[in-house]
Amino acid sequence: MKQIIPFTKDITFKNTIGDLVSISLDNDLQLKGEDLITGNFYVKGKYKLTKASIQEEEYSYKIPCEIAISDDYDTFDATIDIDDFYYDIIDNEVLRINIDLVIDNLVKKEVKEKEEVSVRKEEQEIKEKEESEKTDDLNIVFNYDEERDNTPLNIITDTKKEVFNDVTSDTYTTYIVYLVNETDTIDSICNKYKINKEKVYDYNDVKDIKCGMKLVLPDVKNEQ
Repeated sequence: MKQIIPFTKDITFKNTIGDLVSISLDNDLQLKGEDLITGNFYVKGKYKLTKASIQEEEYSYKIPCEIAISDDYDTFDATIDIDDFYYDIIDNEVLRINIDLVIDNLVKKEVKEKEEVSVRKEEQEIKEKEESEKTDDLNIVFNYDEERDNTPLNIITDTKKEVFNDVTSDTYTTYIVYLVNETDTIDSICNKYKINKEKVYDYNDVKDIKCGMKLVLPDVKNEQ
């Protein structure tokens, strides 16, 4: 692929330009890195102060140049050259240089590379988001487990059948699953739910209670 870059520079002479006898253009431009052209143009020649003058004056100017190339192009095999060069004399004082610089063998990079990078970046962001959500879930569970209170955890309903005079009837016993707190004792729990210690031991195979233990207690209020 070839790309032409126009370059214009005005050179102001100290003396009047009566007649431009000769002009030449050289350069030492080179590719620096992958995306920068840097160097100088060298303009030199001879001119007369007036057209009728026999004496010729020499002139020489160095023009710095720096051109950035888009990173959409691969410049591995790129070459730099002068495609066209022309000039104008303005008001017999200014020499305007017009240069068309050609950069050849540019290769357009495939868009696929950028798309793959974009996809990988999206996948990484999704993965990080999922990991963050997992961490948040763990924190929620941990915090919830720490926030214990003295309220019953659940209500379990059991059905018992009694037979009297060949008549079957359903009676219902309600139980409370209670989570033991640090300050709880057997006595305090019995007082709270209006039951005796024997009931606690009957429903739970325990001798001592400790914080975090779950006890099954009969709900006396519902049985009355």
